[in-house]
Amino acid sequence: MTRRIMLTIAMWLAFIPASHAEDVYRDCINLVTDYAIYRDSFNADGFSNLFTENASLTVGGQTWVGRAEIGKRIEGLKNGSSIRHLMSTIRITPVDADNATGISYATIYSAPAGSNTVEGFALIGEYHDVFVRTAEGWRIQQRELHTAFTYNR
Repeated sequence: MTRRIMLTIAMWLAFIPASHAEDVYRDCINLVTDYAIYRDSFNADGFSNLFTENASLTVGGQTWVGRAEIGKRIEGLKNGSSIRHLMSTIRITPVDADNATGISYATIYSAPAGSNTVEGFALIGEYHDVFVRTAEGWRIQQRELHTAFTYNR
């Protein structure tokens, strides 16, 4: 009887980490995809709320620190141009109960104001992320874009 109880408890405990890992994967993958949607639609509020209050975002050698500064970056990009982030190959790695890392590939297309024609991709790269669980849920603490390829015109 004691063995049966111990086996039942061990089996029950084995499922806790798997369930937690699934939540981390789902929530962090949603942050990656929401990043692309909010960025491409120039939704500064939605975009900045994906990040922690003191987060950092590094793109093209520039770094923005803090949710407010990250939101202002998106506001400053509203110039009529079009952009699309196609996110793929997303790998999330839970570190512990409140931290995770991630790498996701992005193919980015952009068109100048008044045009919907592109000659090729603008950039192919990798986003390297640090995620943290906050009172608001999972958020991006640090995001950095590493360029793999650019389009030569």
